[in-house]
Amino acid sequence: MRRLPVPLPLSLSSTALTSLAAVACAAALALVGIAGALPDAAAQDVPTDLAAYARLPVCTLDKDGTRLAIEPCRTAPTKADLPRRAAAEMITPMPHVALARPAVAPRIPAPDTSLINHGPQPLVACDAGGCRDASGVRHNTGSGNATVTPGGKLCNINGIWLQCS
Repeated sequence: MRRLPVPLPLSLSSTALTSLAAVACAAALALVGIAGALPDAAAQDVPTDLAAYARLPVCTLDKDGTRLAIEPCRTAPTKADLPRRAAAEMITPMPHVALARPAVAPRIPAPDTSLINHGPQPLVACDAGGCRDASGVRHNTGSGNATVTPGGKLCNINGIWLQCS
């Protein structure tokens, strides 16, 4: 909650404020004393000591179940816990589940030695449609320095050298 500043008149001195606070405290105590002295019907019927409280009847509901049958009354005593009975612990094991054997991946054949990249190859002859390498394979010209082998492999031309990946 936000407190708002309350301006005080400038004519009040610190001694006046102290006496004003004392008067306010005295008024509050007087109000509490007056309110405490007011008669309360329910408070008059309830005994103040434990022996008198124990002599009161246990609280029960009226026949219609909407109010107490007798007032004043005391709360019902707590029920004692029933003793625990012994029971055998039965733990059944989990059923055994046979796992399926994992599928075996097909074997990859060893690469052919002709597919292994042996580094850059020198170009022998080039024309407008492409170039031929030292082994006589035709490389068709693509965009820029890129060429394509008859097998679809991508190669790059760097000067007089052909590098296939």
